[in-house]
Amino acid sequence: MKNVFYTLVLMLAFIGSAAAQQTQAIKVGPLGFLFGNYNARYEKALNDKSSFQVGANFFNYEVLDESVTGFGVDLGYRYYFREAIEGAYVSPAVGFDLLKTFDLNYSTLGLGATVGYQWVAGGGFVVDLGLGYGYNVLVNLDEGLNEDEYGGGGVRFTFALGYAF
Repeated sequence: MKNVFYTLVLMLAFIGSAAAQQTQAIKVGPLGFLFGNYNARYEKALNDKSSFQVGANFFNYEVLDESVTGFGVDLGYRYYFREAIEGAYVSPAVGFDLLKTFDLNYSTLGLGATVGYQWVAGGGFVVDLGLGYGYNVLVNLDEGLNEDEYGGGGVRFTFALGYAF
């Protein structure tokens, strides 16, 4: 009976310490709301120093009198230099977007990489900052769309707020 009691106490202690370690996070990019880009991310630790992140975007904005609406998904791997979910990281990522401009539909495949830092406060509050480069290529387009006007590379900036658990 004592062995069962000690085993239960050890299991509860282990579960409590595992629950204290944050291995998941949900985040949103609050600056996107200013520009019509709404996004959310979910991150889960794979081991002590790496995680994967999956995200979804919805955008609806105007650039130079051109209305753009669309939906996208992305997947990234993060390598943390000290501990997964917190600290400095490098992250390659891939994304796929379905877009509509005027009456034309097209899709893009994006590849990129980011270097960043993610802070996790004692209460689980997360701040994620990063800077990187990404390149989009057209995958499919309607007739009448000039391929040279779409696609290409550019600097990517990450600013996200969220909660780790």
